[in-house]
Formats: sequence, C-alpha cells, structure tokens
Amino acid sequence: MDVLGIGNAIVDVLFRTDDDTIRAHELPKGGMTLIDEAQAEKLYTEAGDTTERSGGSVANTIAIAAALGADAGYVGKVSDDRLGSSFTESIRSHGVHFTTPALSGSPATARCLVMVTADGERTMSTFLGACTALGPDDIQQDDVAGSKVSLIEGYLADTEQARATIGKVVDAASKSEARVGLTLSDAGCVERHREYFRELLRENVEILIADEDEVAALVGSDDITSLLRGHGGNAEVVVVTHGPEGSTVYDADGTVEQVGVREADELVDTTGAGDAYAGGFLYGWTRGLDHATSGRIGAVAASHVVAQLGAQPPQDLRAKVAAEVDGL
Repeated sequence: MDVLGIGNAIVDVLFRTDDDTIRAHELPKGGMTLIDEAQAEKLYTEAGDTTERSGGSVANTIAIAAALGADAGYVGKVSDDRLGSSFTESIRSHGVHFTTPALSGSPATARCLVMVTADGERTMSTFLGACTALGPDDIQQDDVAGSKVSLIEGYLADTEQARATIGKVVDAASKSEARVGLTLSDAGCVERHREYFRELLRENVEILIADEDEVAALVGSDDITSLLRGHGGNAEVVVVTHGPEGSTVYDADGTVEQVGVREADELVDTTGAGDAYAGGFLYGWTRGLDHATSGRIGAVAASHVVAQLGAQPPQDLRAKVAAEVDGL
C-alpha cells in the first residue's frame, strides 16, 4: 500500500459548547486533558447532540490520504463495543484497510470528547481505554514492508508496550524499501520523550511531520537541519507546519521549500487541520510529486477540513483539491 498508519484508535465525539462550560469542568481551553472512563461518561452524558467519527491523529491523516486516492491502511486497537464498531465503520467508509483485531472486554474503546466553541477552537478530553492495548503482535511485517511509508504516531511513545510496537515497525521497515514516518503529536509529548524521539530521528525515521512548537521542543538550541541525513540525523524530509503562516519543507539535499496556506472558506472547527495537511502531503510524496505540490495538496485539504465540524475527509475531497492543484 502507499501509506500505513500506526496510532491510537480513538472515537472523536464532537459537540458544541461555550467557554463557561469549559471553565466549569476546569479544562484548559484549546488543550488536551487525559481523563478516566467515569469522567468520559459524565462529559458524554452532559454533551447533548454529538457527532461521532473515527479519530486519533494518525487515523485522521490516513483517512485524508485514502480520500485523496492513496491505498492506505491503519493499525490501532479498539474494543468490541459500540464505539469500537463506530470507529471501524467510520474509517473503513473512507477506503482505509483496517483489520486490527478488537479487544474483547475491558477497557472500553478510547474516545476524545471534543468541545467546540464559537471561535472554532477545540478543547479535548481523552480517555485512552483500549488503544493502550496495541502491541507488537498487531503489526504485520508484510504490511509494513509493502508500504511506501509507515507513519507512527508520537503519542505511542507514552507506554512501553507501544514503544515495542514502534520497534517492530522500525525493524520491518529496515528489511524493506519502506520508509518510516513520524508525527510528534504535541509539544508536551515531545518534552516527555525528547531523547527517545531524537534517537529515532538519528537512526530510523526518514520523514518527520510536525508543527513548529513540537519541532522547537525536539531540537532545542540545535538547527532543524540537524534532523536531516548528512547533518546528524536520518531524515530525508522534515515538514514543519506554522498554522496560518503555512509550512516549510526541508530536504536532506539542502533544498528548503516554503508553502503558503489556502484560506478556509469558513472556519468552523480546527480539529485535525494538521492531520489533514499530513495526509495531503504524504499522498503527494507517495505519488512522487515535488515538495511544493505535496505541501499545496496538504494545505488545500486542511482548508476544507476546518470548514466543517470534525477531522474527517469532507465529501468529494479529491475533486475539491484537484480543482486547485495541478498533477493530483
């Protein structure tokens, strides 16, 4: 396949709210807070009308890549409950190959309660549940070896079992032509596991996609180019997103490409903007397109995602992107 994603399988439960409700729950607006199952049930009960979609950072990225036309697969763990079925149906509906066996019994499927305010900001409360049960046995070596790139979610660094899973992906890729990709998830994750990520970038990762805060936490006082092959790292490509300022693509050959944004027709929900960009970029990369075009695909895809509620691929995404990007 073109892209295989490995990450935390989470059902996004989206609902609209206001700042007063966020403060009442003592949640940091715009942030992500880990919660337990009881807290998740309480928030869910109080939410009222909700929209449920397959989620998790890399799952969102893979869904976008598939919607654009990539042959894409995903590895993540859900439970055999209602939300697990919801995740499976949702991600498969976008053409993603998803066959990871479900966990029988507890814990329940992970869910992220996404509280969306009128300004389009999202505040997330996440119960990890079954996704923490993902292990090396869930990785099929032939799937990794048969992909052009296997994309690892940075949040997997949080548990030893998931790190063992990353190790199996890296090992399988090293025995084939497959590239290893990495997303850094958030700056807090990088701060928790900086040395682990630096080791992966020195030895194993060929493609890094992250936002500027995550990269700053990773490199510290070093230059971004220190992550590139021939400069102390192993990466062939490092993609850094800058929110409304676009993105920068660094190549190990020394070229640096600045990519502008595509303004959204309407800003509804910023959930998954970076994930959508990554999906678009990787679609272009697996097609052999240049960095500028791949970045443009990502930017256009992201602009359509933020114009709706949730991080799922909008209807007719490929046609919408093709109308603005030559060579899709």
